Amino acid sequence: MQLVAYRPEYRIYLGLLHNHVVYERRAEQTLAQDMPYFLADWQRVLQQLRPGFTMLCDVSRTLGPNVRLLPLYVTLRELLKAAGLAAMAEVHPFSLTMQPLSRALGERLALPVFRFTDRAEAERFLQEHNAPVTSGFVA
Repeated sequence: MQLVAYRPEYRIYLGLLHNHVVYERRAEQTLAQDMPYFLADWQRVLQQLRPGFTMLCDVSRTLGPNVRLLPLYVTLRELLKAAGLAAMAEVHPFSLTMQPLSRALGERLALPVFRFTDRAEAERFLQEHNAPVTSGFVA
């Protein structure tokens, strides 16, 4: 997997061979006032993926939701849907603070989102959907 976006608030890895993307949300995103490169980074990534791609979304290292960034999250989910997301496995912290927001966004856009609290379990789930995932990218 290739690291394609390295920001204090997040990391994005791209696996073109398996048509797969890994997004790691960092704790810094919880307190961010703005993320000016967020949507541009995602648009660059999505241009390289084919419809039917899968995504591992790891938000387990976050402190909680950031409602100031909600418009960015909604736009990202719309972009993912338009680009042809087949399945997203989200890894949440055990505190489950992010799950209500994730559930609301997923339901609003009817995205195929599956929630986990263990990254290895999420990776296995995506592998069963014909999307091998390379582990070990948590920085």
